[in-house]
Amino acid sequence: MHITYVGGLEEVDPENDNIDVHVELGDGRVFSVLVMTPNNIFWCMENERVDYYFGTPPVFVRLLNRDCIEKAIEALLAEDGGRWLEVYGTEQKSAEGE
Repeated sequence: MHITYVGGLEEVDPENDNIDVHVELGDGRVFSVLVMTPNNIFWCMENERVDYYFGTPPVFVRLLNRDCIEKAIEALLAEDGGRWLEVYGTEQKSAEGE
């Protein structure tokens, strides 16, 4: 497995932000996953002036840092034969461009 942080992990607020990550599997499939802190949901609702949130289902982490994100992605892959990656992730084109 290889994780790529779209837009750069260095630029996010580790306590209140979100980031897209691409997860490349050994078989060449690539999944895009939205990773978010719980605080970011409240920020999004306040920013949009709404009392609800819906959209791409995020994977929640305590902090947006490599350690928390990698643990979350590893859990997605390990739990229930990896089916959670297909629930929370969106399959992209394979790494080979197929």
